[in-house]
Amino acid sequence: MVEYNTKIKTIIGSLAVAIVAVLFGLIVNINFNQNGEIEVTTTTPEAVIEYSAEPVPATITKSEETIEGVETGQGAVGEQVPVETVDGYPIPTVEAVESNGPVTEDNEQECPEGEECGRGATYPQVDISTPQAFLNQTLGGCYDVDGYYNEQCWDYAALYFLNYTGHTFYTCGTGAAKGAIADGCWQKNAGNEFTMIWDATQLQAGDWIVFNNGTFGHVGMAVGTYNNGYITLAGQNQGGGLCPGSTMGARVNLINISLKYFAGAFRPNIYIPPEPEPEPEPEPTVDVCRVREVVKGDTLGKIMQECTGETKWGATMNEYASHWYSTKFQRYLTVYDGWASLNGVGLFAGDVIEYRD
Repeated sequence: MVEYNTKIKTIIGSLAVAIVAVLFGLIVNINFNQNGEIEVTTTTPEAVIEYSAEPVPATITKSEETIEGVETGQGAVGEQVPVETVDGYPIPTVEAVESNGPVTEDNEQECPEGEECGRGATYPQVDISTPQAFLNQTLGGCYDVDGYYNEQCWDYAALYFLNYTGHTFYTCGTGAAKGAIADGCWQKNAGNEFTMIWDATQLQAGDWIVFNNGTFGHVGMAVGTYNNGYITLAGQNQGGGLCPGSTMGARVNLINISLKYFAGAFRPNIYIPPEPEPEPEPEPTVDVCRVREVVKGDTLGKIMQECTGETKWGATMNEYASHWYSTKFQRYLTVYDGWASLNGVGLFAGDVIEYRD
């Protein structure tokens, strides 16, 4: 009888253990051993990840507290830069971008022998008539012009330069974007097609800006104007989505970037409005009652009527005629001398006469 009660208690105790295990999310296995005793074992279930059939946007919540010594996405702590949007989506703000250009660890180029680093054989034709037209056609795209290192910032600049000038975006052997403006390389890139901008506050849409930070620097096209030390930049490999099949390059996107590392910019001359032609200076108005060219049919009576409002003959006409001097036929002689003396010229077509007080 005692043995029977003991087994009952053992069974009840085992069931209690099983119930507790289930409550804690464990898998319970209950078996009888060879002696007829109950054995209770537990196992931990494997984690299962269920994926949503529809893409769900991720939400990242940042602390509102300012972290000491850390620059925020809007520039240095305390600095305010307005957030710009494109099609309702905010443009990210960054301090600097460094492109992984075609260089080795020794900072030497790896290009085919005899070729400028980054020179491509083929490139798509794009609309460069305006900065907006170029942006509309290329935003979100992926361009690997030279076939090296996937889609780099250099390729985006080279795409524009090749369409505009027919020559590539030179790095002058450095293989780095910032090399395009250093050691006189900017003259080779600018040629007669670009005007150099050295003052960041004067930047405008369409300017190709070179940044000299880091090993490689960065290059992109301005799509706005200077804004409190920042500018909106269209560029490749500056944080956009990874290009299909690429291990390094990222799609063309827009960012608000600090101009702390601004080195200079190439402004396409096609975006510089021509200087307005100066207004032609008006021809001086000639007072025909002071200087006039005598034409066929002119008489002094007609001139007197036009200039004084009346015609009077005799001594009045002679007095009036004595003030008109020939400047062409008989210089310094008056019209009056022409009919009052033998050395005058009178009034002849083609002469230029001048009234003197």
